[in-house]
Amino acid sequence: MDNSTPVALATEPTQGLRQGTLSWPKVAALGTVIAISGGFSGWNYGLGLGGWGGMFAAALAMALLFFCLTQTLAELAAALPQAAGFDSYARIALGPRAGFVAGLSVALGLAVGTGLAASFAAAYCEGMFGIGGWTVKGVLLVAVIALQLRGASEAVGFTMLVGGIALAILVVFCLAVSPDFAASRLLTATPDSRATLFYGGLGGTARCIPFALFLFLGVEQAAQAAAEMKDMARSMPKALITAITITFVIGMAVLLFATGAAGVKNLATADDPLLAAVLARPAGSHTVLLARIVGAGALVSLLATFFSLAYASSRQFYHLAAAGYLPAWLARTNRRGAPDLALICVGLIGAVAADFRPDNVMVVFIFLLSVSHELIMLSFLRLRHTQPALERPYRAIGGSPAAWLGAALSLAVLISCVS
Repeated sequence: MDNSTPVALATEPTQGLRQGTLSWPKVAALGTVIAISGGFSGWNYGLGLGGWGGMFAAALAMALLFFCLTQTLAELAAALPQAAGFDSYARIALGPRAGFVAGLSVALGLAVGTGLAASFAAAYCEGMFGIGGWTVKGVLLVAVIALQLRGASEAVGFTMLVGGIALAILVVFCLAVSPDFAASRLLTATPDSRATLFYGGLGGTARCIPFALFLFLGVEQAAQAAAEMKDMARSMPKALITAITITFVIGMAVLLFATGAAGVKNLATADDPLLAAVLARPAGSHTVLLARIVGAGALVSLLATFFSLAYASSRQFYHLAAAGYLPAWLARTNRRGAPDLALICVGLIGAVAADFRPDNVMVVFIFLLSVSHELIMLSFLRLRHTQPALERPYRAIGGSPAAWLGAALSLAVLISCVS
């Protein structure tokens, strides 16, 4: 690449997708819905490794990571409006191999995430209705892919609706359990009968990182909608800032109130932690009603997340195929502008992932997406250094120092996943 002149825009065709169909609130909802489902399931596994204090510290670090990441993505999307995929940013800045790794890690990670969403939804259905397993997983996989085939605007519009309901139920949950909050329930007993916030010390906090990340993971995937946005250069920054702000506030509230109401021990191993938190309260009509509301909210949220993951994963497969990294048939779109064969591919990968234990699938999901995060921030830094003349309608808050910090935090996530 000639470092003396600004980079050219990505050249893969995007005309198969319907451009200008998504407003910034819809894109913000896309990222928010993927992330807030982490408040219903997954994050709580970290409580048994590092205690509430370890999870809190890890969650603050991960919130900082995602702020840095979304800022770099906002600048890249505005500077390279035709790139429209994580693989494109990495390819332009770091070369074709980095582009392939970044794109494939995102596509596979999100597809694996659809299986994880199906597993968590089945767990809540089992707890509420006594029906779970592959009966629920299979119906969800088929229904979500079928609706996605109707096109981006319809799918994202539905996601906004159910995502708004899920967000409201998380707020209701926090308000309802707040009277039961007790600071003593945030403590974990050590083998020598001491009570501590930081179970396992610094090592325990480090092991919390993948699970704390689950409170925010996926918010950055709103950037996958760049090719289908209206006025993308100005709209994408607004969408990403809105998504990360909402995700941070609700994620930290759930971590505090759910654990303070039910205790570390009750939540550390639950596949349906909010339902477990509600059922830990004294029995009564209000408890039964709240359990039904929370269970329904979890299902709604996981369904919305399922939609968002399938949308983002299929678009990444589409971009990889359009750029020549994967077979061209994955870049085919139907008459409604949806990448139909890429969506079917996502459904098949999700079905395989749904057959494994959720906590193991979580680590794979997080590792794959963290690979792409690292490459995105390195791409940002590379372009800032080699292409200072590139027009940047939006400049990331914090600039290069924030990207370096984000890259370091992302590396810590990768190391934590391996450990």
